[in-house]
Amino acid sequence: MIKTPVMIAVGALAFAAALPVRAQVSGSGTPNFIPRWVAPTQLGDSNIFSAGKLTGIGTTKPGAKLEVVTGNTQPALIAHGGAAPGGSDQNGSDGIRGGGGAADPDSGFAHGGSGIVGIGGASSQLFSSAGAGGFFVGGSDSGTGSSGDGIVATCKTNCLAGKFEGNVDVTGTLTAAVKHFRIDDPIDPANKYLVHAAVESSEMKNIYDGTVVLDRHGTATVALPAWFEAENGDFRYQLTAIGAPSPGLYIARKVAGNEFSIGGGAPGIEVSWQVTGVRRDPFARAHPLVVEQTKDVRARAAYRLPELYGAGALPRRAFVYNAAGRRRDRAFAP
Repeated sequence: MIKTPVMIAVGALAFAAALPVRAQVSGSGTPNFIPRWVAPTQLGDSNIFSAGKLTGIGTTKPGAKLEVVTGNTQPALIAHGGAAPGGSDQNGSDGIRGGGGAADPDSGFAHGGSGIVGIGGASSQLFSSAGAGGFFVGGSDSGTGSSGDGIVATCKTNCLAGKFEGNVDVTGTLTAAVKHFRIDDPIDPANKYLVHAAVESSEMKNIYDGTVVLDRHGTATVALPAWFEAENGDFRYQLTAIGAPSPGLYIARKVAGNEFSIGGGAPGIEVSWQVTGVRRDPFARAHPLVVEQTKDVRARAAYRLPELYGAGALPRRAFVYNAAGRRRDRAFAP
């Protein structure tokens, strides 16, 4: 049998009539607010506001591509990186990654934007309780005995990996290849810096010095602070006569009761003294200095400064991002 166009049309109408009637969608909204389903068949306003190229969540006056404002004590944004599958030998993904914009390449003064800027919240009226600009905690060790670093910062060329304008408090150990101070040169502060290196030692050593004038018997007792022996032990001494020779000068009594005595000098002579002590406070006893330390497995074959040892092709330990934006550990890659 040949189907005519009329028969086909009638069949189509019958099929359409058998379909369920679509629900009617209703609702109203405010201009510039992204709609959301407030009921199965009704649309209403969400808290996402879009004006031109700017979008705000919790605000109708966004000042960025995306601005999130919370109206309570909950965080404005939480981001969790993805965990790598077991047995995949892959890194977990980053929770947040920020990249600053490039400066105008034709400008001589513009600078690139910061990857991330953090500003703490204001304090209460009674206590100094302003929020921190950033709070970082390394990942848990999962039983390996080595947690993740709180912050990893690197610098490419002629720059600083970290810059602090103000005081810095370190409760643990500060480790560096060299430690020195740098201030404006007192005699040419506009044009020069004055740099001094720290005194290094294979012991946790404190240095104390001063001058004293010997009495008519050629002796003197030097009083030390009340905390001196609680902080120090294993004392070493240096004595130098000033203004005239005094070959018989010696330590008459070693440190005891937070004082020591000098004898054998010429009466009335001035003596320059120096006492060094090795720290023995609770922190020093709990964290003794290990002068030669074996590198752990992750750091072996990864020099801190390979170029100084003629090992320029060997790696430093650092994190880098590949072309796809994925982080990988460069500990064992050139």
